[in-house]
Amino acid sequence: MKRIISIVFALLLTVTLSSQVQAQDFGGPESMRHKVVVGGDFNLGFNGNSFYVGVSPQAGFRLTRSLELGLRVGYDLYYHYRDYYYGNYFCHYFSAAAYANFEVFRGIYLQVEDEELCQLVSGHTIGTNAPTWYNSVFAGIGYRQYWGNSYTYYSVLYNLSWDYYSPYASPFVVRVGYCYGF
Repeated sequence: MKRIISIVFALLLTVTLSSQVQAQDFGGPESMRHKVVVGGDFNLGFNGNSFYVGVSPQAGFRLTRSLELGLRVGYDLYYHYRDYYYGNYFCHYFSAAAYANFEVFRGIYLQVEDEELCQLVSGHTIGTNAPTWYNSVFAGIGYRQYWGNSYTYYSVLYNLSWDYYSPYASPFVVRVGYCYGF
């Protein structure tokens, strides 16, 4: 039910904000090539006996100068070693997400995202478990630093679906990445 409410809210927000954008003058029409953006982010972390690395490429299409729709995929590896109970183990996370973001004022944007995540755990004493699936709906705010048609982005998203069993340690997710506009 949370997922349906979140998607309906995102669609209403998009329709409301995009109708206001059409009244603004952004200059001449853009070519199709200038509406495509590709990029993503890279993650790396260490914590005691743990190592974390991930990559999340994304591709988007600017419907208007302020409204961007896109897809992102991701792979994250979490390696924990010398655990007393389980020994060494790996967690592999594969994800796919659809997102929409809308620039409200000079680089500041609102974003919604619906993500499906698959978790695979393997280790010396664990063996290989069946995949576990999680759905997360994110909503948040971000900032874009433009470099011509390209941009660096910084965003803080809140996981509306977060609970104790979620693979995310916190309901808040911070992302920093780069997108190249053709």
